[in-house]
Amino acid sequence: MASLALYQFIGVNREELIRRCEDKVATRSGPQATEATPAEKEHGVPLFLDQLVEELRHGRSKNEDITQGSTQHGRDLLRQGFTVSQVVHDYGDVCQSVTDLAMETNAPIAIDDFRTLNRCLDDAIAGAVTEHARGQQITRDGQSDDLRHLTNTAITAFEVLQSGTVGVGGTTGALVLRSLMGIRALIDRPVPKPPTVEAVL
Repeated sequence: MASLALYQFIGVNREELIRRCEDKVATRSGPQATEATPAEKEHGVPLFLDQLVEELRHGRSKNEDITQGSTQHGRDLLRQGFTVSQVVHDYGDVCQSVTDLAMETNAPIAIDDFRTLNRCLDDAIAGAVTEHARGQQITRDGQSDDLRHLTNTAITAFEVLQSGTVGVGGTTGALVLRSLMGIRALIDRPVPKPPTVEAVL
């Protein structure tokens, strides 16, 4: 294949990349999920690829399009019954599919383009994980479960960092730190004193 910029490579191979990601989802074990609507299918990998192409061509979006798109994707996947781990794997599949296809076709990826790909994945994963966790919290009969929410978010984001898909210094690393700081703030809250006998009487 002739040398292409990564945004051109993704544009030429968009349908193949989507197919590869769908194949990876189909072969992965996990809880059964409901069927996505056509609109929901467009929120995930297809939208991310389109937004990635725009960022590769024009630089970082001022409107944080990738974060907004991934937030909707996290919401959709929660509604369909996917776990947060499956949400993370969705974006990992994009990276794997792009790099696999580039290697198979001997298409070199410039270092700057690869950095942009990783930054966009990082932003997308953090947005999707945050929304998925927030959605889970809301669906628990309205109970306030802040500590559990923050802990689950921190653990999931840390697992993403461990996988090597994204770096510690990006958005996912910042999500871990924010979650841990939130946990600390909850722990440091003063415990209300029980009422005295005089106050009860």
